Amino acid sequence: MAAKFSRTPVRTFFTACLTLSLCISLVVAYESPVLVVAAPSPAPVTVPAPAPAPKVLTLHEKVVNALRAAGHYGAISGLLDSLSDDIIKPGITLFAPEDAAFNGMPMNSSSLLTTTLNYHIASKVYTYQELQNLPLNTTIPTAAPGVNIVVTSVVKGGFKLDNAGIANPDLYSDGQVAVQGINAVFDTAKYNKGVVAPEAAPAPVSAVSPPAPAVGTPEAAATTSSPTKNDATHIAAASTITAVLIVSTASLVMAIL
Repeated sequence: MAAKFSRTPVRTFFTACLTLSLCISLVVAYESPVLVVAAPSPAPVTVPAPAPAPKVLTLHEKVVNALRAAGHYGAISGLLDSLSDDIIKPGITLFAPEDAAFNGMPMNSSSLLTTTLNYHIASKVYTYQELQNLPLNTTIPTAAPGVNIVVTSVVKGGFKLDNAGIANPDLYSDGQVAVQGINAVFDTAKYNKGVVAPEAAPAPVSAVSPPAPAVGTPEAAATTSSPTKNDATHIAAASTITAVLIVSTASLVMAIL
């Protein structure tokens, strides 16, 4: 029993020490700053920039691109690029000559090339099928005032305008504009601005009076031997005057005798 009571103070001491330690730890923990470990921030999400909208091509650009893609229309496409965009507009057909068709033309004359271009633009959209349905000698108005294109051949496989064949039918066609590739430059001088070729027109009738017949020919004799009414009047007057003179002379002689 004595030993039991002797261990009680020791146990009590240790219990008190443990309790004190716990209290000190709680106080220190309460008063010390709390270290808060922040969660790592998520990596930034990279949003790709939207792709640029495709460029909307003008009619001019579409036509020029089609000509260049064909490979042998560099002259006409270069001419179009050197001029204003408003030449290619809705409601027309461009008859584009191949590069070889420009051989011999002065390509450095902008005024000549512009004039040439104007009478290669029809003021209506024509697909190749619509052109083939046109009767022979049909005239097609152009952008050049007073100048028409003439259908000069409707033979199957040999359709021609101003004697130029269609080399690349419907080279471009979208309902607004049509491009027909041709193998020659239109010759409006030969086809007289779309009327009739000068060599096919009848010879003009001369308005000069026919020459007078030569003297001594039957025609001249007939002319001189046929007295007119005025000639008869003059002869009668001369006869009357002669008779009066004879009578007057006779009277004078008798008076003297």
